[in-house]
Order: sequence, then structure tokens, then C-alpha cells
Amino acid sequence: MGIVRDSDHSDGAPTVGETGIRVKDVASAYEHSGYSPDEITQLYPDLTLGDVHRALAYYYDHIDDFRSSSSEPASA
Repeated sequence: MGIVRDSDHSDGAPTVGETGIRVKDVASAYEHSGYSPDEITQLYPDLTLGDVHRALAYYYDHIDDFRSSSSEPASA
């Protein structure tokens, strides 16, 4: 599975294939919660280890985009 953007799902956020699992959720589990890639596959059984690594690679390749979007105030 690749990383896709679909405006009909997840508000157009990058997701892992057709799983609907957002790249930023995978990255957050890894970076902020300290889960290993293997543990992330247990959190998200629809993901393979390759999917997790693809999501993390995408996240780090586009990290400025993710960080700038997370600094925007949330709308009510």
C-alpha cells in the first residue's frame, strides 16, 4: 500500500492506502508515544510492518508540512 490523499476521507490528510489510518497517527505513535514499528502493527492490525515504515518515511520526508499544519489553531 502506498500513501494516498483522498478529500473524501480523513479531511484529505495523507493515509496509508485505503485503510484510512493517517500518517500523522502512525508518526505520533512512534515519535510521541514511543511505540516501535512492530508495536504499531499491533495498534493498527490493518498495517503491515512495511506500511508503518512507508508512513514514517513519508512523515519524515514531509515533516515541515506536518509541523506547520499542527501549529495552526484548531477550529471549533
